[in-house]
Amino acid sequence: MSYTIKGNGIVSTTDFHQVTWTGKTKSGKAVVITLANAINMGNIDWAFAEKDDTVQEITLTGCYSNTNHMTATASDYEEPWQITYAGAAADPEADQILLGAGVFAIDGTDVALTRGGGSFTVEREFRQINADGDRGPVLDRVVMDASTATLTLNALTFLTSMNTVFAAITATT
Repeated sequence: MSYTIKGNGIVSTTDFHQVTWTGKTKSGKAVVITLANAINMGNIDWAFAEKDDTVQEITLTGCYSNTNHMTATASDYEEPWQITYAGAAADPEADQILLGAGVFAIDGTDVALTRGGGSFTVEREFRQINADGDRGPVLDRVVMDASTATLTLNALTFLTSMNTVFAAITATT
């Protein structure tokens, strides 16, 4: 039996997922980072080297549900990410330290074994609304223009079908 993966050229609603990274703090408390409506817009990029395993870097990006200023509601502007710490902070200093090992999951299913772990990034763009005579930023005149949240993992092997991880592909047997 063979297994075939091919590009279908169509991004569909099934290419968007809830993605999580579950790890823990130095004090042993669970931490869950969640991206809503996440999609992998990256390429399949495999480097082949003798006596080395192929590791695919996968970056999943959380997407807003709507940013059309004419129809958007307040909840549409909520950034598509969250960090949840389990329980109350017994040791605030130790609870601030995240351990590097964790599990990446898509829609509740573990995605891959990793080598080199991964990362979480929120890139935000702020803009100052300046008026003549301002000496610097002014309260209530700083706006956020953009925010992009990503979870990146370095996949050694996939535990799920590649069409769950990559957008616009079809996997068949």
